[in-house]
Amino acid sequence: MSFGYRVLGFGAGGAGPSFGIQASGGAMSEDGDYMVHLITAGAQDFIVTALGIDPTFGDKVEYLVCAGGGGCGLGHGGGGGAGGYRTNGAYDHAVTVQTYTVPIGSGGTQAQIGTNGGTSTFDTIASAGGGGGGGGIGNAGTAGGSGAGSCLFAVGGGAGNTPSTSPSQGNNGGSGMGPPGVGMGGGGGGSGTSAPPAGTNGPSNAGAGTSNSIGGTAITYTTGGGGQGTPSYGGQGIGIPSGPGPANTGQGSGEPGSGGTGVVLIKYKFQ
Repeated sequence: MSFGYRVLGFGAGGAGPSFGIQASGGAMSEDGDYMVHLITAGAQDFIVTALGIDPTFGDKVEYLVCAGGGGCGLGHGGGGGAGGYRTNGAYDHAVTVQTYTVPIGSGGTQAQIGTNGGTSTFDTIASAGGGGGGGGIGNAGTAGGSGAGSCLFAVGGGAGNTPSTSPSQGNNGGSGMGPPGVGMGGGGGGSGTSAPPAGTNGPSNAGAGTSNSIGGTAITYTTGGGGQGTPSYGGQGIGIPSGPGPANTGQGSGEPGSGGTGVVLIKYKFQ
């Protein structure tokens, strides 16, 4: 997924304190009087070099922290849970002049029981990776930022919002349902307002994600992965969404593929 950001630099000049925060790190883009830092992949630094003089915006940032999505389970398996979704939605998180190391969660991999996604962190805000989907027969999805879907005969999906945050960082995964050759694994949980339904003999769709425009364009983050199964046991999943999670979205995977990597965005008024 391309966000179309360019890397900007700050000049060495300036005779006095700035109006807003001055910082570097990640891919930087201007949105009017605001600066947005897009941090992806691995661990990068967000480096605050100066705080502003404005009493409202001088040391305050808005953030979006999405963890990596979980991997789906194999063979009528559950969809991977979405990575945890945490945002303040306002300029109320204070920063100081320092270097913040910002680790970004990787996506979980597809397996008999899919692996969980990795944690993403900015300052004190940590979002947990999405749960891994249960595969085969009787394996439950695991807990995470959003819980994963369970496979056939496994009642109850993986628990979401694990560990607990307020507001909640994600929802539970769906239950698997039905006999081999007919039923499906449950869909992975997402960060939207409700958990996915139990798997049936039709598509087992995942929990919805959440749209956020902190980067200037509305993007949907942290959708769960669709549950798996077709009339031929072990077939590719037909739940929505299927396939790997896109990078930088924290989406859980539906068979085949891995969960989407996480992302952190930081925004503040700089002029």
